[in-house]
Amino acid sequence: MFATIRNFVFLTTAIGLGGLVSCKKSNDSAYNASQPIKVNSFSPAAGPLGTEILIKGSNFTSDTTKIKVSINGIALHVAGANSTEIMAAITEKTGSGPVVVTIQNGKGTSVDTFNYQYSYHVSTLAGTGSSGYSDGVGTNAAFNFNGVRGQLSLDTAGNLYVADGGNQRIRKVAPDGTVSTIAGNGINGYVDGDATSAEFNNPCATWYDVATGNVYVSERNGHNIRIISPQGAVSTYARYTGGNGGNELTSVVVNPNNGHVYWSDFYGSGIYTLKGGAVTQVITHDLPCTMTIDPQGNLYASHYDDEQIYKYTYNSSADSFDGGTVLAGSSHVEGSDDGVGLAATFGRPWGLCIDSKGVLYNSGQGGGDPSNCVRMITPDNWNVITIAGVGNATGNIDGLGGDARFNQPTGITVDKTGNLFVLDMGNNTIRKIVVN
Repeated sequence: MFATIRNFVFLTTAIGLGGLVSCKKSNDSAYNASQPIKVNSFSPAAGPLGTEILIKGSNFTSDTTKIKVSINGIALHVAGANSTEIMAAITEKTGSGPVVVTIQNGKGTSVDTFNYQYSYHVSTLAGTGSSGYSDGVGTNAAFNFNGVRGQLSLDTAGNLYVADGGNQRIRKVAPDGTVSTIAGNGINGYVDGDATSAEFNNPCATWYDVATGNVYVSERNGHNIRIISPQGAVSTYARYTGGNGGNELTSVVVNPNNGHVYWSDFYGSGIYTLKGGAVTQVITHDLPCTMTIDPQGNLYASHYDDEQIYKYTYNSSADSFDGGTVLAGSSHVEGSDDGVGLAATFGRPWGLCIDSKGVLYNSGQGGGDPSNCVRMITPDNWNVITIAGVGNATGNIDGLGGDARFNQPTGITVDKTGNLFVLDMGNNTIRKIVVN
């Protein structure tokens, strides 16, 4: 990655443009500890991983062993320097921020902000691309989502838990793409017990509970919330014979603070939980698709007909939620336009997850809707940005950002490093988006 930078430094030195020194030590050490370091400018002003920036200022040094250049505390690669210029390269996930030059105990900070441009590379982690059932590694494994719009989750070791609705099983995908079956015998039914004999009825979503190691499963047509213990025993958390709270259960989450379990009931017009052993509706809103939850217990939900993303703020003392606030999307307007807040449009938004910085990610449900893509929603102003795929283009293509193609990407989750995983329903695959 830095070969180009070194070549550039050598070239500028050779022809006398800037006189940057790429060797580690030199007799030209102009830094004066009694004087301030000044960062006057840098160029370019924006770029992705590997971008070479030329920093101009004063009281620098040509001894690169004494120089540290950083953005947001993340070190850049210093390729060369003299008393007034430094050549550095942007490293992975620095983010946007001022450029800071540190030499010994001195520090100088730019007034302007470098704007980091993330890149999103889509690959296939697991799945043949055709419906089937087989455990195995990567593209040798097969899923059969069969139109069940599923949601997936991650444990602390980076294992994915996937509701394989058409196969009536819960699958685990290891970080290296190894797929195994952790529960379900493949029969559409309702049986608790050990993993190999348990039966599910169109399992739709999973949630890994960090506190207990349990995997919660919502069933689209079985109308139940099930639990898979770390030992593989399947039990029922909530069971329905009818009524609200048990219609089409499209997602399930666990509050990390108190262990309360919530599920979205697509046709039950809201979000439900158990209180005192009774099913209780805690949020009333039509057609909630997928939920996610932040460390404070606030819920976020995608809503099908509204074409919007909502936030429901949690009051821990009252153990209740407010009526919800629209974060993004134009009410009942279908589309795939990026924009800030209500100026953006969605095409039946489905999957939803949140990262450690409060960034939301949404995957659409595609099909006849312009949402075969993955969108990012920033927490500062709820700016909606398409990061992978094209809304109205269907396919099964790995690649960078808009070159990639999905086919009804319904489920989405994010790991601790910011990489994304997508349940690509129409392609019967699990896709991975590496963020740099």
